[in-house]
Amino acid sequence: MLFPKNEMKNKLLKLGIPGWTFKEPIEELFKKTGYDFKIDEKSSAVYIDDQEIDCFFARAKELCPLIERGILDGGIVGRATRAETKTKLTEVCDLGSLYLGQETKIVLAIPEKSKMKSLKDLKGKKIITRIPEITKDFLMKNKISASIEFSDGTNEAKVPSFADALVEFTNTGATLKTYNLKIIAVLIKDSVILVANKKSLKDKWKREKIEKLAILLKGARLAQEMVGLMLHASNEMVEEVLKVLPSLKKPTVTQLRGENWFDVFTVADKKEIRNLIPKLKKIGCTDIVEFPLNKVVI
Repeated sequence: MLFPKNEMKNKLLKLGIPGWTFKEPIEELFKKTGYDFKIDEKSSAVYIDDQEIDCFFARAKELCPLIERGILDGGIVGRATRAETKTKLTEVCDLGSLYLGQETKIVLAIPEKSKMKSLKDLKGKKIITRIPEITKDFLMKNKISASIEFSDGTNEAKVPSFADALVEFTNTGATLKTYNLKIIAVLIKDSVILVANKKSLKDKWKREKIEKLAILLKGARLAQEMVGLMLHASNEMVEEVLKVLPSLKKPTVTQLRGENWFDVFTVADKKEIRNLIPKLKKIGCTDIVEFPLNKVVI
């Protein structure tokens, strides 16, 4: 049985969890939301300390049809996977890339020394890919007649020996460069999304449950990119400090009792903090403390 632990069907959210490359970032994200969460790849089981959520572990391509058919109420999948499977799923929230600091894209690449210069030159050529439906839609949209062959594994190594071009996922583009390939088009930008079955969302309890989960996951995901910052600034410094401090809204400024000094709290992007702290120190701020965040809910 897939979902044996809770027989109250109207009080159970059946949630699809993707593997295998997503295992570590998914575990980290759920733990950051406050759940005790563990994926066991050997038994394809997922443990979560919430009796109202039952998780099913499978590849994202398998999850999309299961959610569409209502076997699962919702799940975490890739935007590209939803497009590739052509499933009609409702997006609850976008979690961005689970790999911090990286943007996942689906690109069309050709050999660096290829005589092809534009998309039109692909006419009559052979393209290999693990995502044929997305590739087909792209070619049709651009009115390009080329053959598409499904191929899994390290497709970068198969061009140009077995094909003229490939359509593939990439984060940094490093693997493509290793095989002397260059990108000539970006088909779509991929991201991880929390989706739901349309019928499940009509159930008030399930809709509220998955919406609450979305708030927690989105907040935890945003917190992975940000840090909290506290510092002390004198009355003479405050105006200058506020000019350099980034914030989701406005920094919180509280006067210290009986003193001409203020306690300043803000939230900043992790990438900005390394430049920000030296600026604050130069202004004259003291007791500067950076700390991690668990959730940032806007």
